[in-house]
Amino acid sequence: MDEDRAESTVPSCVSLKSDRSKHGMIDFRSSDKIERGEHILSNWDQSAPPGESSCSQSGSRSGDAEMKPKQRSDLQEVIEGHKISLKRRCEHVTEGTHEAGSGTLLNTIYTELYITEGQSEEVDTQHEVRQLERTSKKNIQDTPIKCQDIFKVLSEQQRHIRVVLTNGVAGVGKTFSVQKFSLDWAEGLENQDISLVLPLSCRELNLIRDEQHSLLSLLHVFHPTLQKIRAEDLTVWKLLFIFDGLDESRFSLDFNNHQVISDVTQVLSVDVLLVNLIQGNLLPSALIWITSRPAAAHQIPPSCVDRITEVRGFTDSQKEEYFRRRFSDEDLSKRIISHIKASRSLHIMCLIPVFCWITAIVLEDMMTRDQRGELPKTLTDLYSHFLMVQIKRKKQKYGGKQRPKELTEADKELLLKLGRLAFEHLEKGNIMFYSEDLERCGLDVSEVSVYSGVCTEIFKRESVIFQKSVYCFVHLSVQEFLAAVYMFHRYTRKDTVV
Repeated sequence: MDEDRAESTVPSCVSLKSDRSKHGMIDFRSSDKIERGEHILSNWDQSAPPGESSCSQSGSRSGDAEMKPKQRSDLQEVIEGHKISLKRRCEHVTEGTHEAGSGTLLNTIYTELYITEGQSEEVDTQHEVRQLERTSKKNIQDTPIKCQDIFKVLSEQQRHIRVVLTNGVAGVGKTFSVQKFSLDWAEGLENQDISLVLPLSCRELNLIRDEQHSLLSLLHVFHPTLQKIRAEDLTVWKLLFIFDGLDESRFSLDFNNHQVISDVTQVLSVDVLLVNLIQGNLLPSALIWITSRPAAAHQIPPSCVDRITEVRGFTDSQKEEYFRRRFSDEDLSKRIISHIKASRSLHIMCLIPVFCWITAIVLEDMMTRDQRGELPKTLTDLYSHFLMVQIKRKKQKYGGKQRPKELTEADKELLLKLGRLAFEHLEKGNIMFYSEDLERCGLDVSEVSVYSGVCTEIFKRESVIFQKSVYCFVHLSVQEFLAAVYMFHRYTRKDTVV
């Protein structure tokens, strides 16, 4: 696998107490922005006292000034190599499907998402669909913020921003936002005062959760282009660590009982490294960006967070823009938009970009064929048609032009296995799966590959840097639907007690 071409999967439930961002925990000097092409290493002034910071500095800030021209040139070469690598990893994305060659340039499809600063005041214990309903009713008093500005001070009252926590329901666009932020930095368009942007996916960190690493070796593992950087380099650069998908992590973060470290070469478990980074014990000047679904965001103490943002998804005008951009047939896009507006549940769910994609697949299939059936108006109808569309595509790929109206026994067996996986992991709060999870539910990896017409768009595989596979359903709601189908099947079988 080309480690620099890891494509995006579909991004990534339900409650978070209202904890406002608390400023003033740590005071950091703001760095001066630099012109593109200027030397990054010589422009970040960290020689002055750290203000009111109570954190110990892990290393001297004077190393850059004493750096020899050859060293400086070598490090600049490392940074440029990292930018090239990051650009390759972020410039292509997949929307729904993850088949080879299906990637699209992010900049050609990216639609600016509606992101706000802060979060709702009430304790939210509702299902994510209900959260979307509430979100759709929120008014213009919310403070919008652009993705590229989340670390910028927007008012005189605000202290310097070190840790940002971004919330959002599954599939609303958090991972796309991370990719867009990273790509803009790598292309020299935004946030050029940051020396290194370092995305670390929690689904990938899961693969080494039982291993011991230092922060330096962790960077070497996940960003091989940084093999030449030294511990002292990390202390003189302005770094941004991005932990995408906290809700997908399978390690717990203990902020109360953990070993405190300040040495980037000290070897510990990954969860302890993360806690020390977030608290500011390790590299206290480093910026931290964490994305999560609301249910998992409570793992981060409010005292550690300087700004909370929320990705709201598409506005009404952005929904229409999505469908007009997707379909060259103007009449078809108008009919689809009109149908969505007529269905309250579909219209609300289309706040989520991934749901727009699912809706587009189903309605395009139904509207471009001579079909007399009624168009789906409920979520259950839509998901049922979505499954049938994918199975028909599988039949066309492996069985000629046959377009059966009913499921074969093999199709039913596969869907029930996926349903079992969906149900058992909903109970555990998991939306990411690994090969061992599939095997426990009777799913063989080769079987999943054979049924790629179903699995790549209902059930996705992502190859990560370790050349292992990570699986997920195309969206949490699809996982929930299959889990419900599985339980209904078990309940209606006379020999099964639920």
